[in-house]
Amino acid sequence: MRVCLPIVFFLNILFSGIAISQDYDFDIPEEEEEASIEFNGNLDAKWGILRARKESPLYRMNFFNTGNDDSYLSQNRLDFYFNGEYRHKQVGFLMKTFYQYTKEGPIDPTFFELYGSLNLTPRLSAGVGKRRYFWGKGYAFNPVGYVNTEKDPENPDLALAGIVSGYFNYNKSYESEWLQNMSFSGIVMPQEAEFNDKFSQADHTGIALKLYFLLRNIDIDFMMFQRQDEPQRYGFDFSTNIRTNLEIHGEVSYDKDDPKAFVQNNEILQKKISGTSYLFGLRYLTNLNTTIIAEYYRNNRGLNETEFTDVLNFLGNAMDSGDPEIVSQTRLDFTSRFQTRTFMRDYLYIKVSQPEPFSWLYSSIGAFTIYNLNDNSFTLSAQLGYKPFTNFEFLLWPTLFWGDGNSEYGSKQFETKVETWLRFFF
Repeated sequence: MRVCLPIVFFLNILFSGIAISQDYDFDIPEEEEEASIEFNGNLDAKWGILRARKESPLYRMNFFNTGNDDSYLSQNRLDFYFNGEYRHKQVGFLMKTFYQYTKEGPIDPTFFELYGSLNLTPRLSAGVGKRRYFWGKGYAFNPVGYVNTEKDPENPDLALAGIVSGYFNYNKSYESEWLQNMSFSGIVMPQEAEFNDKFSQADHTGIALKLYFLLRNIDIDFMMFQRQDEPQRYGFDFSTNIRTNLEIHGEVSYDKDDPKAFVQNNEILQKKISGTSYLFGLRYLTNLNTTIIAEYYRNNRGLNETEFTDVLNFLGNAMDSGDPEIVSQTRLDFTSRFQTRTFMRDYLYIKVSQPEPFSWLYSSIGAFTIYNLNDNSFTLSAQLGYKPFTNFEFLLWPTLFWGDGNSEYGSKQFETKVETWLRFFF
């Protein structure tokens, strides 16, 4: 695998000496530590009512030949999260598992995270296993999240699975008026097994690097990602507090030869494009303790209105054929080529949340919208939470999808949904 110039640049910055500052070292006497083991988790009992949008090509595709003709559907499931953590001196081990029950049958655990870590020195740490990373400063979107699992913008806080990787992190503090901290991280990602479910190509191993600086009160990251047969990505992000109650953040990513799927002549095709995706946002806390988050996201490989309409027509033509083989192949092609939660180019995200409104103890309310600036469709959702007892929470979550029939949110398979969550923690 060839060495990229950005790698050389990062290493040069790291080891050439940051002469603008004077570092300091001091020794802390080691204390005997006892091994600590901690377990925690939660059970989410979820029940929802959904109003179907039967004319939607997505609805017709997902419910083809199911015999369903109801305008309202219900959905219930149990989500169980079980986490464990072990630490002793320099060694740590973390496990996060997920189980989902929807109907009778075998329930296999999914490991969201499963890795071991080692503090080699006070400045250098390393680890290996399946781990979740959090690159980027955005709340709902992360164009520089090269090693992240893609967020669901409708629920950015949802726990997701990590990736199998090995990593290291070097961190150093400085006595300087400008530079307070610097760290360098490297991640090595082997490709998932392709042959006999055990083997993969060694030269398809991915590498991701991140260089972090704390300059004054500004967090700054430079990052890159490289893997054979995948787009090269170079990114930058920042975050800073302009005032004690106002934070601004941003991310910029340049992607070279990024594959973009589109429909032409009733066929899904793919082309490679190069360009920039970016995000700018803010987080503001009012005097009334109301938190406001606003973000604008530009998706370089997103579809325009005409291209998205072509996708809907492609799905509609397959459904009109009534041929199960055509429908099955169309579903397979669509889900494999359009693996994204943001189909189009420009989005605006706004969230407002308020703890204990009207002096109602142990409660919270919130609302958010994701507005598609290209076709003027949007989703609007409200959240009402209540925690009357320790380790228990009730959540009411109604959501509306609105727009023209050929728009992104107006073509969703459901018009509205209302979910209730009962959450038990331990």
